[in-house]
Amino acid sequence: METIKIAHLYYDLMNLYGEHGNILAIRHHLEAHKVRVIIHYLSIEDDIDFSKYDIFYIGSGNKESFFLTLENVMKRKNEFLNAFKKKKFFFITGNALDLFGKCFHTLDGSKYETLGFFSYESYETDFRIVGEQVYEMNKLDKEIIGFQNRNSTMKYVNDPHLFDVKSGTGYVPKSMAEGIYKNHFYGTYLLGPLFIRNPYFTEYIVMDLLKSKKISYTPYEDELEIKAYEEYLKNLLHEET
Repeated sequence: METIKIAHLYYDLMNLYGEHGNILAIRHHLEAHKVRVIIHYLSIEDDIDFSKYDIFYIGSGNKESFFLTLENVMKRKNEFLNAFKKKKFFFITGNALDLFGKCFHTLDGSKYETLGFFSYESYETDFRIVGEQVYEMNKLDKEIIGFQNRNSTMKYVNDPHLFDVKSGTGYVPKSMAEGIYKNHFYGTYLLGPLFIRNPYFTEYIVMDLLKSKKISYTPYEDELEIKAYEEYLKNLLHEET
C-alpha cells in the first residue's frame, strides 16, 4: 500500500477556526484511494525532518500565534525553501498565507521579514474582511466556497493566483484574484474548513498529489459531501440574488 506523510505544522498555534478539519478531509479522500496516511502534529519545540513528508499544512491563528509561528519558521527558512523547491505539497489557509511572502507590515509601521517564497507583501489593516466567499478556479468547473475573517491584505502579487473571485474579496477589496498556486503550493485566505466544504476541490488536489507520486488515480466522490456542498452553494447563491 502506498503511503503519504503529512506534517501538520504549528497545529497548536495555527488552528483558530478548527482547520484540523482540512487534514481530516485530505485523509478521508486519500484513504478512499487506498492510500495509507500518516499525520504528524509538529510545533515550535519539535525537530522536523522536512525530507520525510509529502504534505505540509499550516492553518490560521490569532495575532500572537502568528508572530510566534513567524519567529519559528524564520529559524527554519532554508528547510522550508528547500521543500518548496523540491515541489513538496503545501496547503496553507487563513493568515498563515502571510508567512510566505517577502514581508509583513504592521499598523505601527514595523516590517517583518517572512519566508520569501513569493513576491507579495502583506499588510495589517485597520479593518476586517469578514464573510462568505464564492470563487472559481480555471482548472475546475465547480465553484469554491469559503469564509474569510482577516485583517490583512496582499500587495505586489506577481505569482499565479489560485482563484478568481465570483463573489467576495480577493487580495484586497475589489480585487478579482485570490490565493497563490505554484510548485504544488496551494495558499488561500479561505477558511471553512476549506477542504471539508469543497469536496471537488479536495479531490482535485488529491489527484494532483497522487499523479505527482505516480500513484494510480480513479475519480472518487463522497455522496454525502457532494450533497452538503451543493445544498450550501445553492443557499448561498440564493441569498446573494
